Amino acid sequence: MLEVNNLSKSYSNTPILKNVSLTLNSNRIHFIMGRNGSGKTTFIKCLLGLEHYEGTITYGGKVLEDVRKGIFAIFDDIPLYNDLNGFQNIRLMLSDKKFFDKNYIAELGLLSDKKLKENIKNYSLGERKKLALIAAILNNPKYLIIDEISNGLDIETLETLREKLNVLRQNSLILATGHHFEFYESIIDELLVLNAGTLTYISDYRKGGDKLYEIYKQYIASGK
Repeated sequence: MLEVNNLSKSYSNTPILKNVSLTLNSNRIHFIMGRNGSGKTTFIKCLLGLEHYEGTITYGGKVLEDVRKGIFAIFDDIPLYNDLNGFQNIRLMLSDKKFFDKNYIAELGLLSDKKLKENIKNYSLGERKKLALIAAILNNPKYLIIDEISNGLDIETLETLREKLNVLRQNSLILATGHHFEFYESIIDELLVLNAGTLTYISDYRKGGDKLYEIYKQYIASGK
């Protein structure tokens, strides 16, 4: 469980997040919808302790430092070591090196052995995301946070991502953001809308039969 209470964040006296409070349950995929610049990435950075903020954030009643090894995050701009190869970067991203298994990595089929032996500077954006996904699968984190991961991925990799997220949710709390609504529509359990600094939980959004794009137009594009 992830609990956020009265979270506020401003830049140069401009409020980005305003007294956000929410509870996210484990074994679910939670999706935050919002326009570019609405504060989605800022919210994630607050969760990870990468931004100063007002309010409290706890993970199962514990503070971030007590659970950090159980958290894995994938950002759109993935920070990797360009002069190290894929295998070396994966090792660095693991919370426990015993999770490193070249045979299992090969079975995933996301990147070839040849590509994994290449330096990261030769990777495309999609290949960098595949590498981070491999590390996430190996870590099997209690909390998985993914920001715009579907950007730059081909159809085959999106199908693999969909499959792996469905498996990971069995042991993880997954929080995702993005604009690839068609991809997320089939896998998310809970929907939140970030607009004008506030997060709104959309209860039972599936019951109305609305698509994510329709909800986006209703709550965000319309200025509601």
